[in-house]
Amino acid sequence: MRRIGLLLVVLALASAPAFAQETQATDVLATVGNHKITREMLDHIISTIPEENRVPFLTPDGRKKILDEVVAFMLLAEAAKTEGLDKDPAIKARLEYAQTEYLAREHFRRHLAKSPQMTEQELEAYYKEHISEFKPPEEIQARHILVKTESEANKVLEQAKSGKDFSELAKKYSIDPAGQRGGKLELQDGRDWLPRGTFEKSFEHVLFKLPKGEVGGPVKTQFGWHILKADDRRAPETVSFVQVRAMIKNRLQDQKNAQLHNQLTEQAKKTIPVTIK
Repeated sequence: MRRIGLLLVVLALASAPAFAQETQATDVLATVGNHKITREMLDHIISTIPEENRVPFLTPDGRKKILDEVVAFMLLAEAAKTEGLDKDPAIKARLEYAQTEYLAREHFRRHLAKSPQMTEQELEAYYKEHISEFKPPEEIQARHILVKTESEANKVLEQAKSGKDFSELAKKYSIDPAGQRGGKLELQDGRDWLPRGTFEKSFEHVLFKLPKGEVGGPVKTQFGWHILKADDRRAPETVSFVQVRAMIKNRLQDQKNAQLHNQLTEQAKKTIPVTIK
């Protein structure tokens, strides 16, 4: 759980001694100075924990852990007051803003809870409308030979096109470390299927035009001159809806959150004056 949320709830409840005094003794779980921690207060605090993380804290052991943490927060807060930290202008400003942020988030959360839940139809419609986004880029297995000059590149290219083994030519002429493995291009993690978008534009423009088994170039990059060979190529299948459903839901939820945030902000501006200098 977010400790700042718990801290704000604790501080808010600790600043209300009158409420604590009206409680029944059987409801008091702990006392810190003049402040009483009641069963109801603990329930409120536990309710601030996100629902998906709340279950462990509903058990007796879990509630005890939360109670211990509340006591620790209250002790430190009271110690801070004895040192006069609550009078420090910078700390007062931070506390006020933290409370403001917490209230704003709670206001947003409660309005969000009233909003219609996303349906499977919405998620599937988004998938169909954006199907191109879920199609992985074309991939290629390739080799290259890197040399220093264009004239040298043309000579090596001529040998490759005449039928000489490309791997052996790479081992003989390439100044790139990949030459020792026959010029085979790999990603940093060792994968040899290389997606479009991996290379410099000039390099990739020529490489992805090569039919399987063909040789091409030379291509100049900042490293020198390259002779290229396409060993194999494939167009991966479009990712299924099931595979990207969670991602789509998160994306749409983010959009809905932003829309609601703007809507609530504009509504508030109609009744609350704002001046920005």
